[in-house]
Amino acid sequence: MGISTIIIMAIDLENLVAEIYQLAAELAPSENVSRELVRLAGEERDHANLLRAGRNYQARAPEAFGQARVSKEELLEGIKAAQDLLARIENKKLLLPQILEELIRLEDRFEKIHLHTLVEIQDESLKKLFQRLAGEDRDHLNRLTRLLELIK
Repeated sequence: MGISTIIIMAIDLENLVAEIYQLAAELAPSENVSRELVRLAGEERDHANLLRAGRNYQARAPEAFGQARVSKEELLEGIKAAQDLLARIENKKLLLPQILEELIRLEDRFEKIHLHTLVEIQDESLKKLFQRLAGEDRDHLNRLTRLLELIK
């Protein structure tokens, strides 16, 4: 499986997580919590867009990339976990605190699904751009934890 396929799967995962944040925002008990969850959803969509840009760059300059560092199985596992969580939310089987706890687990587990750790990058400036994404996911974990404390 090529690097392009790995990146496409990572984009799918980011989009699923964005959708989960958006649904969680609709369940928020306050406008502040809802706004924060909507912001997180937007940031996940931004991550997907950056991955798309990386995929386009990879198509034009494959020499800037090395080997995939994440397996197809690991990505499929993340996608399945996100799809399962999304289904439970849509079926109203989870309350917001449970959703946030699940999101914390997902963000923590799949923090490395960003281009700088997803695939080996040879180009230093491109590498720095995508390293920022992992920092944002660490920030997401902190923000989710604060939101969870706020609503409990």
